Amino acid sequence: MENIIDDYLGQNKSKILNSLLYEDKTLEELSLIIRINKNAVKEHINFLENKGLVTSYFVRAKSGRPKKYYKITDKGMELFPKQYINFATLLLEEMQDTIGINKTNEILMKIASRMVDTNNYLDFSQMSRDKKIDKLREYVNLLNKLGYYAKIEVNEDNVKIIRHNCIFYELAKNNKNLVCGSLEKSIITDKINDNFSLIETFADGDNKCVVEIKI
Repeated sequence: MENIIDDYLGQNKSKILNSLLYEDKTLEELSLIIRINKNAVKEHINFLENKGLVTSYFVRAKSGRPKKYYKITDKGMELFPKQYINFATLLLEEMQDTIGINKTNEILMKIASRMVDTNNYLDFSQMSRDKKIDKLREYVNLLNKLGYYAKIEVNEDNVKIIRHNCIFYELAKNNKNLVCGSLEKSIITDKINDNFSLIETFADGDNKCVVEIKI
């Protein structure tokens, strides 16, 4: 990941951010660490400040002028790798061992439902075929706001929702039975008599996730 940050910012800017991860520093301190002169460091700092990756503040000294310190911002922190996937995987395993797979699935489905903010969103009872399709189109629009790159295909007796991205991709690879389908189950199940199926999934090595819904 450090190489990725190097490619994005350049080696010296990357070193500055790495250094500021551990402690706020002055221009002089950064110059010693990066081993380039203060004017060069200042140019890099100006760039990082303009990008919102670094900010600065002054600290009063006992004598003399206040010292200016630089610190990494939340935006700068986002460039560094996070172990969310490893943590989430361990969390799922612990939940399964403690409360069982069914309860774990229930929790995941509630989370999925909250993500798209839809209580009774796809209540298909009493809807015409065209109205069902309109609702599913709205559902696909919500998926795209979450980054799923989804589209809808309408056929004679079914609708296919095709997702070309999965925001849980890494997690789903090792937890297919828990993750895959949670989004659909939370919103579609009991609304259309469980009449849907996962035809393709990223977890199975496919390059997309396809949900077929009978209407």
